[in-house]
Amino acid sequence: MLKNLLKKENSVLWIIAFASLILPFAIDNRYYQDIIILTFLWAGLSSSWNLYSGYCGRLSIGHAAFMGMGAYSASLLSINFGITPWVGMVVGCIISGTAALIIGGTTLRLKGTFFVLSTIAFAEIMKTVAITAKNVTNGSLGVQVPYDPGFANLVFAGKIPYALIIWGYMILVIFICTRLEKSKLGYGLIAVGENQQAAENLGVNSTKTMLIAYVLSAMLTSIGGALFVQYVRFIEPSTIMSLAYSVNFILYAIAGGMGTAFGPMLGAFILVPATNLLRGAITGVSGLHQMILGLILIGILLYRPDGILLSIRGAMNKRRARAMKKEEEGGGDDAADGR
Repeated sequence: MLKNLLKKENSVLWIIAFASLILPFAIDNRYYQDIIILTFLWAGLSSSWNLYSGYCGRLSIGHAAFMGMGAYSASLLSINFGITPWVGMVVGCIISGTAALIIGGTTLRLKGTFFVLSTIAFAEIMKTVAITAKNVTNGSLGVQVPYDPGFANLVFAGKIPYALIIWGYMILVIFICTRLEKSKLGYGLIAVGENQQAAENLGVNSTKTMLIAYVLSAMLTSIGGALFVQYVRFIEPSTIMSLAYSVNFILYAIAGGMGTAFGPMLGAFILVPATNLLRGAITGVSGLHQMILGLILIGILLYRPDGILLSIRGAMNKRRARAMKKEEEGGGDDAADGR
């Protein structure tokens, strides 16, 4: 019963994900198209973060470093050597994956606050390196991607091509997450998140399982970083590798439902448009939109602490349980009448 219910739920969520592609075509306004594109991007980035932290329950607050690696790899290789950003995206994946393998191999054994602090330290180190390596990254002045429209350059005159490519990135990450949930790796991650000691007693290699997921999460985040820089056409270390960006990954995943394939997408679909629309609507008082957004987040955490998706799933399960109970009671009454 539960399996069939989850299949129906996933079908509905897939319909929502695919139907969202209609929006940039239906809305002929560059401002709203920009919000839609950023929503797709943050949905993909948050889902990439969720692939590791959401399923095993270990907060990584340094994922913006991998986003920055992907962004700098794509932009610098294109500007300095004329290499297409598509290749730079692959290079960024390799660099991010290697960095995650090295960092993860030394820090994933840490638990709780110590692991969280290690991820923050990693992001701060990468940001400092990007700022000080002026000959390579141009330091705090940032990198400007030249406006040379073309598919090979991953730069376009209109918004629609960006929407298609970034939507495709979001769908790819969600697809990987759905496949992960049904794989041995996914079961191992969930088991580690529930109780690491018990999972190890059952034969799960927790360190290997978490390391594979951490590397995959870093590589997917790197792809998002490459797409981000080609879209906004400018990056600088203090923004692209900031703690605020890392926190965004977490907020969208928590709001939608950590440890679920579609939770981060739902969180981003709600919070990214809300953030941008509030910023545009409330201009009289500086920071007021952030305060309102904060109140929205507090409300979600207070009344839906497991996230929107898990709350909906729980409500559906309770409703189904009540319906089954009524059916059983009705069946019992009919049997009694028959006697």
